Amino acid sequence: MIDLGDAPWYVTNDAVMGGLSEGRVEQADHKLIFFGDISTENNGGFTSTFKPITPLPKAISNIKVCLKGDGNDYQLRLKSHVMAFPLAYKVTLATQAGQSLCYQFKLADFKATHRGRAIDTAPILLASTITEVGFLIANKQPNTFALEVFTIEFS
Repeated sequence: MIDLGDAPWYVTNDAVMGGLSEGRVEQADHKLIFFGDISTENNGGFTSTFKPITPLPKAISNIKVCLKGDGNDYQLRLKSHVMAFPLAYKVTLATQAGQSLCYQFKLADFKATHRGRAIDTAPILLASTITEVGFLIANKQPNTFALEVFTIEFS
């Protein structure tokens, strides 16, 4: 299980591309709260948070995430270095407002991307190549969001 409260999570807002969205994180009571405001001004519309993780054993093939959403869709992202590239492998989390849910995925279900573009030639994600775990919201409409993450477990 990933300790949500040890190493800090960092945030990347769309300001890197001129946008005005603002995501923030709080770590409290052994959970992560990722919240903020999405703005579509200046071609914005996304924010993300990530946490570096220690290397995982090769035998791991699944991830389980338990969280409380707000009705927005989020991406669960696993960063990896393969093919001499930093890639983000992603799956979509369709949350339900105010409901705590657990999602389980096979690592093979994750799709490789680089700066928002699909990399169809990327290999299947292997646990031993994962360097970071995180979440991204990119719903391309202005709104306020909040995602509470209770657990992240690899198996």
